[in-house]
Amino acid sequence: MLDEMRTFVVLAESGSLQRAAERLFLTPSAVTRQIQRLEAALKTPLLDRRVKPGRITREGRAVLDRGRQMLRIMDDLKASGAKDAEPTGLFRVGLSHALAQPSLVASIQRLTSRFPRLQPVLSTHLRQQLMEQLRTGELDVALAFLSTADTTPADVAGSVLATERLVLVKAREPQPRPRRSSKSKVRDLDARWVLNPPGCFIRASLEARLRELGSPFEVAAAINNIDMQLSLVASGIGLGLIPGRFLASHPKRRRLERITRSGISIEASIVFMQADHLGRLEPAAAFLQNEFRDHFAEREER
Repeated sequence: MLDEMRTFVVLAESGSLQRAAERLFLTPSAVTRQIQRLEAALKTPLLDRRVKPGRITREGRAVLDRGRQMLRIMDDLKASGAKDAEPTGLFRVGLSHALAQPSLVASIQRLTSRFPRLQPVLSTHLRQQLMEQLRTGELDVALAFLSTADTTPADVAGSVLATERLVLVKAREPQPRPRRSSKSKVRDLDARWVLNPPGCFIRASLEARLRELGSPFEVAAAINNIDMQLSLVASGIGLGLIPGRFLASHPKRRRLERITRSGISIEASIVFMQADHLGRLEPAAAFLQNEFRDHFAEREER
């Protein structure tokens, strides 16, 4: 059943029968037979074949989560009996959108130099998605931008690497045009905003505080990319709210101006999280955690 379970996990991750067959060096019909054998053994349908391509059923999702854990345990058992137990294979790293910056590439390069048999796979998600994917085993580690009120799941280890203050910015010229009908107590906030899409705690915190101040909340752009956000703010399309550490080193910082007397103060934590029972990947997780800690400490000193 172990081979069948591995095939099911690969099928779920690759998204298609053909891609799964290529990764497993099997024919599509062989993949289909293995999935059918697994369904027969578990006595439950794993794929909804009424649609093309087949979608994973609710029962299949539960089997997928447990299957990943089972395969990880078996891989760890094999590694523990080998003379060379260095981290190998896929190492899935998740990043909050606000932290997915080119400055982190050097840390990833040092990781692969230290563990040449490791294959990092990076992806970006919202913080709740990161925590859920760590819990289910879809990610091994994550670097997340969390609200101070956020708590990590019990089966996910987390360590705060740095704290971050969010800063409000506007274009030096031209200035965003004020709204005529606004009753805001802070005139500098009478403009549209360039923010992340809904689901971001920064956006939610800002919206709540603006309503308390009687300021309007109107979005000019909702984009999960800080570089483009700052370019839009610098062009005068709206105001922005970004990590102060990021602004300090950004090429467009001279075209931007901080809004200081706003009555808005939002802080966040940069947190390194890892899934439970990483096994042979533990040294890689520890190495990357130290790399990221040094990275943010160095940027803070500047």
